[in-house]
Amino acid sequence: MTTGTRAIVIGMIANILLSLFKFVGGILGNSVALVADAIHSLSDLVTDLIVLFTHRIGKMPQDEDHPYGHGRAETIGATVIGLLIIVTGIGVTYKTWETINEISEQAPGLLAASAALLSILINEGLFHYTRRVGEATKSPALIANAWHHRSDAFSSIAALIGIIGAWQGFAFMDPLAGAVVGCMIVKVGIDITRQGVRDLMDTALSDEHTEKIHSILKEIPEVLHFHELRTRVIGGEFLIDVHILVDPEMTVTEGHRVAEIARRNLIKAIPNIQDVLIHVDGEPDAEVEAIYPITRKELIEIAQPLILELAGNISQPEIRVHHIKGKNLVDVFIKIDSNQTMEDSRALVINIKSKLETAPQIDQARIFLDLHPH
Repeated sequence: MTTGTRAIVIGMIANILLSLFKFVGGILGNSVALVADAIHSLSDLVTDLIVLFTHRIGKMPQDEDHPYGHGRAETIGATVIGLLIIVTGIGVTYKTWETINEISEQAPGLLAASAALLSILINEGLFHYTRRVGEATKSPALIANAWHHRSDAFSSIAALIGIIGAWQGFAFMDPLAGAVVGCMIVKVGIDITRQGVRDLMDTALSDEHTEKIHSILKEIPEVLHFHELRTRVIGGEFLIDVHILVDPEMTVTEGHRVAEIARRNLIKAIPNIQDVLIHVDGEPDAEVEAIYPITRKELIEIAQPLILELAGNISQPEIRVHHIKGKNLVDVFIKIDSNQTMEDSRALVINIKSKLETAPQIDQARIFLDLHPH
């Protein structure tokens, strides 16, 4: 049994015992608020079963059909829990409000107060235990269930206040406390449901997390700019996509190194990151069309004959292609005979550069000489 499953089972056992104890205490102790609180605890059994089911699915490893894992199952479970809590809270509020005109003259007894106090202590303990396990296992369903335990503790506090008020002669306080319990339950359910829906809708991370991401990327000197930052949450884990702009003269391996530094720094600094996808740009693709109408192969096929036409006695030239600011730039690396004079080499460079730049597909040519070909 995993740590998460153990926390759920412990919560289920506690809810069964608390429901029975509060029902008995509420009926024998003449407390409407405590009976309402018992109904709330009983509803926890349903949510515990949902949490158990979705938690086990959510922790399944990635597979071919679910490359991002099964974490959404836990988010769905947390959302369903929130909805059930809302329904329970509305039902409790309606039922207790109905009884406010039928107040019994007999005040709740010590048994009801004892049951409420015990419920507060146990549920608060379950809240801290389940939340700690949920955060350790990155489980939204467990964290939602923890807050369900906390809502039980809150409702028991309201029930206890109502019981004490009834002891002091304010009989209406007991059913009124029951109605307050219902409203508190609804509030907890709304908060849990809202967060679940946010995650299902791929809502971005909080402003705090976004600012943290910005500061980490700005600390990398090779990152000139970044844009199209996208974040989302799946099963309590973060996914981040971002475009970074680097020097267009960087090689592919240099750009990959910068991207890997950015990826590792983000994973190290921000907990719960599942993956970071970084797209490397050599120019602002929002300003310039990223797809150029000519390929590297086509440019080389144009440039190579022109070079060999002027320098047919040299070895096969190395040609590199750059696409920068909407223009095509060609770098040519030529190995020349070491016996050739500098004047001859200079003339060759000028001729090749001029020849290449007459081609309509080449906007700029740069020629580099290797004076030590061997």
